Amino acid sequence: MSRSAFKKTGRKSTSARAKGRVALTREDVVAAGARLLDSEGIDGVSMRRLADVLDTGPATLYWHVRDKHELLSAVLEETLRDVRAPSAGPWDERLLELLRRGRSALRARPALIDVLWRSGWELGPETLRVVDEAIGLIAASGIPDRDVADVYYTFTTFLFGFVAAEATSPGTGRFPASKDPTRAFPHLAKHRPAADPAGMDRRFEAGIARLVASLAPIRGVKAIRPRHSRARS
Repeated sequence: MSRSAFKKTGRKSTSARAKGRVALTREDVVAAGARLLDSEGIDGVSMRRLADVLDTGPATLYWHVRDKHELLSAVLEETLRDVRAPSAGPWDERLLELLRRGRSALRARPALIDVLWRSGWELGPETLRVVDEAIGLIAASGIPDRDVADVYYTFTTFLFGFVAAEATSPGTGRFPASKDPTRAFPHLAKHRPAADPAGMDRRFEAGIARLVASLAPIRGVKAIRPRHSRARS
């Protein structure tokens, strides 16, 4: 990532020592961190590298973020800012759409899944809002309170695991065709999934539809079929 790829949007400094220079804002730092993550991956993000991209010293960055973890957490917050469930509609359709939007956001930056797992409860308000919305919609299904946390964990692990698989599945650069060993394993060769976009979209829709439908027995009602699965019946 070159310095020319980033434009500072902060205000002009009025100090005698740095008169005329653009003073960085936290938004500048987070935006540059996001671009660095996109171009070089999580291992390529460091405060020193970010300072070089911004043409400043590492000490300047520490006015805005205290370390790499806080930087990545801020990038996570910005990434999830627009992930929201529809404000109206049946709980199952709203939950399905929230999962779709979560997948779309995280698929652009799958490295953030590791940030989520490592953060514990040190999560920002936007991230916690998404978690709260998901739990609220699961609870709105009518399942017993004792089951809500377990179901949320199932949905979360499916979402995170699916996004991680999309970034590393057969069909991506990690699986060159010239090194394909699956011919010696008949079931793997026949049914091996590939990470083609259409196939991954179909698998994700089928997965979340099945998860939502699986709540029916817990709710004590007949099995439901979410709207997006009916079209493929």
